[in-house]
Amino acid sequence: MEAFEFSMHFLHGFVALITCVALLPMILTTLLSNTFAKQLQKNLIYLLILNIVWNVLAFVEQLPRVYVSDDVRYVIYIVGSICWVQYGYAVYRVVVGIAGENIKPGWKIVGKFLTVWDIIAVLFCLITGFTGHFYTGIISTWYGFTATNSPLANIAILLFLIFPMFLSAIVAYQLMKQTNAEKIFRSIFVAQTTSIIAGFTMDAILPAMGLFIYGESASIFLFLITFVLYRGTAALAQTGLDMPKSLKSVIQELEEGVLILNSNGRIEFSNHAVNAMFGVGEKGLFQKPITQFIPDLSVLTPMSNVPIYLKNNSVSAAISITPLLSHGILFGYKAVLRDLRKNDDVQMRFSRLQAEFNDERDAIRLRIVNLQKLYLQQQIFLNSLLNNLPSRLWAKNLTGAYTQQNKKDIAIRGNLKSHIEEQPFTEQELQAMESPGRIVVKNETILDENGKKHWEKHTAIPLYDEALRVKGVLGLIEDTTDFHTLEEERNLLRENLVKASTFEDMSNVAGGLAHDFNNLLAGIIGYRDLAEATLPKSEDCARTQKYLDNMQKSLTNATELVRRTYDQLKERQGDHASKASNFSVGLVFDEVRNALSATLPSNIQIIKNTSDDMIAYGNQTDFHRIMLNMGKNAILAMKSGGTLTYSCRKTEVKEKIVTQFSTIPPGKYLYITIKDTGAGMTPDVVKHIFTPYFTTRAPGQGMGIGLSVAMRLTKDAGAHLNLETTIGKGTKFILYWPIAKKLEDEINA
Repeated sequence: MEAFEFSMHFLHGFVALITCVALLPMILTTLLSNTFAKQLQKNLIYLLILNIVWNVLAFVEQLPRVYVSDDVRYVIYIVGSICWVQYGYAVYRVVVGIAGENIKPGWKIVGKFLTVWDIIAVLFCLITGFTGHFYTGIISTWYGFTATNSPLANIAILLFLIFPMFLSAIVAYQLMKQTNAEKIFRSIFVAQTTSIIAGFTMDAILPAMGLFIYGESASIFLFLITFVLYRGTAALAQTGLDMPKSLKSVIQELEEGVLILNSNGRIEFSNHAVNAMFGVGEKGLFQKPITQFIPDLSVLTPMSNVPIYLKNNSVSAAISITPLLSHGILFGYKAVLRDLRKNDDVQMRFSRLQAEFNDERDAIRLRIVNLQKLYLQQQIFLNSLLNNLPSRLWAKNLTGAYTQQNKKDIAIRGNLKSHIEEQPFTEQELQAMESPGRIVVKNETILDENGKKHWEKHTAIPLYDEALRVKGVLGLIEDTTDFHTLEEERNLLRENLVKASTFEDMSNVAGGLAHDFNNLLAGIIGYRDLAEATLPKSEDCARTQKYLDNMQKSLTNATELVRRTYDQLKERQGDHASKASNFSVGLVFDEVRNALSATLPSNIQIIKNTSDDMIAYGNQTDFHRIMLNMGKNAILAMKSGGTLTYSCRKTEVKEKIVTQFSTIPPGKYLYITIKDTGAGMTPDVVKHIFTPYFTTRAPGQGMGIGLSVAMRLTKDAGAHLNLETTIGKGTKFILYWPIAKKLEDEINA
């Protein structure tokens, strides 16, 4: 007994499953067929998919509770309701597609309304369903599970399913009397009206009264409508009710009479020969029964060359009738009347005309194929050209929608085809479109994520149609960064040459001043010596003697500074190199810190991080200048305060290191760093940081020679320089300085 109850309980889902099996061949045939018009095929597939999905959901709904809980079953019912509320709209689309050009223009407006109506239906089901107002609950009946309809569900059935199907039934009824597909539209009309009445009664009215006859009646009635529409669409696609104009022209010129009759024996088409035989014009024959002109044809059956008598004319003729069938549906008849009084060469002439028509058709097809090949070649060439341009390219129509983009523009902005931006046109594009024949060019500069400047050339060109009317705009963006970079470097080089010439003149003047100032210092030293010689040796003069000693130290330093300045201006490299010796890095760090501390802001701290055994080889004065120049540069970079750290340690380079500023060979070095916590430098600044006269300071606050001098002195000492910088975190200068000669010899030994 339990097995029998379970099988009956599953009857609901079993019918839905059988319906799916029956629908699958229909959708496969529709998908694989090459005879359907695109619009007919699209609409029919939409209808079949809705029906299949709905029946699959209906099958899943009936699975026992061990497989599907009632909560999940409720969600499936809501999703299923979305399918069937779309079903009425799908039916309307199929019926209108079958009608083709025979439908009245007003129905096309109704179709647009139903498109919006269908969207409202989906939203209605989602909102009312998941808020618990569409179905009031799930119950188990003798035939399976079912959802109890709420008033909202009945309203949805009436408005979103029955209303579109009622409209399509009206379309079918009108077309029964307007086309030769009367049988198809009669079947559609009957199937729809029957299904509307019976389905609404069994699925809405009776359940509302507490009577459940069988809950899957909708599946049966919807399958019936789907099957009728599928048969009608397939028959129309196979037969082709509308005769091509080219074929009509050929038939009109035939000497044999040709008639096309609908299934009721009414005339749908007649050529000139028939009109002459009947003595009636084409309009006088249209939709008239054939028996009105040929009384002997009381029954339309297939026949060949049967002699007949025409009522309106004493013409003896022979008639041949061929039924027009497709998928077992009779659409009408083709009747050929031959005037027996004419020569027997009519058939020959018809064959010749038919051959000419076939030749012309084949020639047209060949021209179409050649044109398609030419179009494809031009399209490939155009796409290759656009996608390999060095510039970004796009095009817009008059609404601002993108109609074209090359790969370079898509890579930067993404695919925008058919997209309309919030502001459809830029000011530059509007200028080009409002002034036909004008190309608008604009140069712009941008900064990338690393702060590097880029230059772009923006071009807007108006597009025209065949009548030379503006139909859109073409945009180009060309990256001109390389050109402007070269131009800037050329201008900087020209400026440096001017500064170099000025500096050379200043060097000559400074050399003369150094020579004269040295002579003055010699006189001051002589007078200091005389003052010391004449100073009494007593305790009262001890303080004066101390001042004279300090004066001697200052004069000695001044004399050394003048001499070195003079030597450097005259580029006495031989004498300069001979001054190289071992020196303590820590002591130089102390001297530099003392020198910088005199003008150091209170919010900046200098830290020394090295041991006393760090001994370097080179010119101590030059090393002092390098540390001092880099320290001053770091202090200026820390406008908001920070820490300047001088560090030194020993290191060994085992493999060659290639940096932006030098190549460091393997060996042992002192690894010296000058690190600040300032603003850091952009790549453009780093590129020119050691260029003479390059400065980021305001005019009058520096000549930009401090770091260039530091680079030159570093190279003179046989050392190597590199730097690391991060925007917002600071800069670290790195020196690989030669280690002390004695220490190096001991290490190598």
